[in-house]
Amino acid sequence: MSRRSPPLLLCLLLLVGCDAAAPRAPATGRRLPAIDPGAVDSALEFRGERPCVDCAGIDSWLRLQSGAGLQRYQLVERYRGEGRDLRFEDEGDWTARGDLLRLRSAQGGERVYLRQDDGSLQARGTDGALLPALADDVLLPTSFEGDR
Repeated sequence: MSRRSPPLLLCLLLLVGCDAAAPRAPATGRRLPAIDPGAVDSALEFRGERPCVDCAGIDSWLRLQSGAGLQRYQLVERYRGEGRDLRFEDEGDWTARGDLLRLRSAQGGERVYLRQDDGSLQARGTDGALLPALADDVLLPTSFEGDR
């Protein structure tokens, strides 16, 4: 086990208590540890569902991976519709500065999320500001894996 493993495991244990079924109200005055881009061989997964104007809803799944000096992500979005489902997949690199997470797509483009006190990720504008159009785009933590 590397020297970085104990802090990562502690961070992950703190996050396991997050309920993936429904977001919790943020704890007052208590901050969770920041996402650690230096974590060795770890993965974080998040899921979310948001409304859609011209479909039955959008299901999202995000996996953040760290290892071998790289921070990679996979994002899958499924647009549910009557008789047809559309699936979009994206991947690229991620960086974190404090609670602000940036996903840089291999195809170009960037998504920004803010880590909430309850462990969820809320989509933000490129400057980190809350945008009303992104208010429903929230991903909840679902699983946490440490060293294998």
